[in-house]
Amino acid sequence: MRDTVVFCGIEDIASRVDIKRTIVITDKKVHALFTPSFPDCPTVFVPEGEAAKSWDVLAELYRQFISFKLDRSWSVLAIGGGTISDIAGFAAHTWMRGIEFLAAPTTLLAMTDAALGGKNGIDFHGYKNVVGSFHLPSAIFCDIEALRQLNALQFASGMAEVVKHAIIDGEAYFDFLERSLASYGKPDGLDYGICPSSVLKRIVAESQRIKLDIVERDPRESGERRLLNLGHTIGHAIEVLAGIPHGHSVSLGIVLASAFSVRKGAMEAGTARRIAALLSGFGLPVDFGRFAKDDFYERVGETLFMDKKRDGSFMNLVIPRAIGLVGIEKIPVEELKAFLREVGA
Repeated sequence: MRDTVVFCGIEDIASRVDIKRTIVITDKKVHALFTPSFPDCPTVFVPEGEAAKSWDVLAELYRQFISFKLDRSWSVLAIGGGTISDIAGFAAHTWMRGIEFLAAPTTLLAMTDAALGGKNGIDFHGYKNVVGSFHLPSAIFCDIEALRQLNALQFASGMAEVVKHAIIDGEAYFDFLERSLASYGKPDGLDYGICPSSVLKRIVAESQRIKLDIVERDPRESGERRLLNLGHTIGHAIEVLAGIPHGHSVSLGIVLASAFSVRKGAMEAGTARRIAALLSGFGLPVDFGRFAKDDFYERVGETLFMDKKRDGSFMNLVIPRAIGLVGIEKIPVEELKAFLREVGA
């Protein structure tokens, strides 16, 4: 599955696709950043961010597909961040029962997570990704230099997924991230403007290795792939209610999952502090005290009831026990809610 990843410039994509039978889905901000490099294909624009993942946007994509007379010989190419690959992948999978899907992720979050593994979908009624499918991209084009165009918030958001992968994988990758931060860090995170391309490429490639290896063993998320939800169960609820970037929510979710693990005696407090220090060093939030008002965590607990990982009155929660040792436990939702109330007290 890793052979689907191609490291190349965005300007090189045109030579790797059939430009007459490929439709590009992107947003205007991404297009403006990379216009000279874009392949000369029919192009459809979607809204920026999470607003792209809606029924209305999906319907408009179908209308555009009709306008361009897309049949099953066509390909859909998503150029942009994770929300673009989500909606474009879902549209490709559901058009004529499935046409080829290609992805050119331009954010760290998309390169290391969202564009990998074939998960696609849209949001519904305020709940993230509750309508979706699995449809693997046949090629993923990664332009490392595109990462230097990101703002600090976007880059940090991607680093949450990177740290998550390192916690799952083990000491070697986690230590590499700590050393990279020590060498190229600045007060608000990794200085990706001066960081060597070789370091950025290793960050992307290692995270892709970890995720794609797991996806290959468990493509439909029936077992091991659930480990990739570390930080996401509580993080998704925080994202919906607080309106902060996905990676920042995942960072808080990882910190809370670690705190819950320490409370249960499964993780040493020093390990939890080390994880929080790395997240914080990359410019991510680890202090959830600023949300402790207006029953915020009570509402987070209620939002868990619509999470895909809920099983009746239990939640399949990913619990980190050590660097490189992560498991899944069935936790009563009421126990999680009590923990969140305690955090918010």
